[in-house]
Amino acid sequence: MKKITTFVLGGLLMVAGGAAIASCNNTNNDKAEEVAPVKAVAKDAQGYKIAYVQIDTLTSQYQKCKDLEEEFTKKRANAESTINAKGKSFTTQMQEFNRKYQSNQFTQQQFEAEQARLAKLQQDLEALQNRLSNSLQEEYQKEFQALTDTIQNFTKSYAKEKGYDFILCKSSGIDNVLYANEAYDVTDEVVKALNKRYAKDAPKKDEKK
Repeated sequence: MKKITTFVLGGLLMVAGGAAIASCNNTNNDKAEEVAPVKAVAKDAQGYKIAYVQIDTLTSQYQKCKDLEEEFTKKRANAESTINAKGKSFTTQMQEFNRKYQSNQFTQQQFEAEQARLAKLQQDLEALQNRLSNSLQEEYQKEFQALTDTIQNFTKSYAKEKGYDFILCKSSGIDNVLYANEAYDVTDEVVKALNKRYAKDAPKKDEKK
């Protein structure tokens, strides 16, 4: 789940950074005004209504995140099982090759042929390992980029519905928000809404399988 959090957070921070730059550009020509103390309610800060979401909590409670993590855990396990089985077979063949060589059971021609075969087998095994690893990594990035997009798009519509100008993201790993009053925390509400929408889409995915 840590990897999901980092991946999702990276995408959200890019959006948050762009929003902050746009805000600075829009207010650059305004006269500076004294900032009133922040109250323990989600109200204006220099005219903006702000809230924040705990990304660690969101990725641990959003069912789609949990389902994707479980899916890729199984896929990684299957890939590792395939490689381990072929690796075990290769090791057994290497041991048999060494046994026959030490007991002088090979002619020179047989020795060279078997040596070449095992070298090719080792190359094929390494190529398979790289192919499975790269394929899984590409699929992982694609799926979790889609997950990040889903969260971003939902957050955008949620902000419009609730009247927020900014929704910041907080995380225990990478955090640009040094302090935030808990009154501004809308994580639970966002997670509940995301899970509710995902629950409606889940049966459709099952039907496709």
